[in-house]
Amino acid sequence: MEILATNLSKKFRQEFVIRDFSHQFKVGHSYAITGPNGSGKSTLLQLIAQFTLPNSGKIVMTGIDPELVYTQITYAAPYVELIEEYTLPEHLAILVKNNYLPSSIDIDTLEKFIDLQPGRLKLIKNYSSGMRQKIKLGFALLSERPVLLLDEPTTNFDEQAKQWFFNRLNDQRHKLIIIA
Repeated sequence: MEILATNLSKKFRQEFVIRDFSHQFKVGHSYAITGPNGSGKSTLLQLIAQFTLPNSGKIVMTGIDPELVYTQITYAAPYVELIEEYTLPEHLAILVKNNYLPSSIDIDTLEKFIDLQPGRLKLIKNYSSGMRQKIKLGFALLSERPVLLLDEPTTNFDEQAKQWFFNRLNDQRHKLIIIA
């Protein structure tokens, strides 16, 4: 599987944030998108995920029905919110029910994977911003989808959480990974 970006351009009002971007992304490879704030990194990930449409150009995921692209992509970002009035088990149940996570993932597996301290019945809003980010990444990293898009994954992380993330990310090398 590949993702082909061809002559992508995206502008907001009259200002281009991406202009004539083309690249071939392959499963089993990892890519880093770097640049200063406002340079279009997050926008590029959103275009690849097809959360937004380009002003020109196109994104094609080879070998996948265009109507089912969303079933192949996992996306995590600090600005993608969890439902704050839910507990972790409630979130997990929704993700399993909607085939975002495999049914083999239970709350004990999730807690162990993300190194969650006791408190599974806390509402999401009562976790720290770093812990909420770790939960989002835990969900993304446990997904079996072949494309992993991560926007600023270590935002709000201390050094221990960063080390957790890089250790867990290393186990995902078989996927197509794009990190901004």
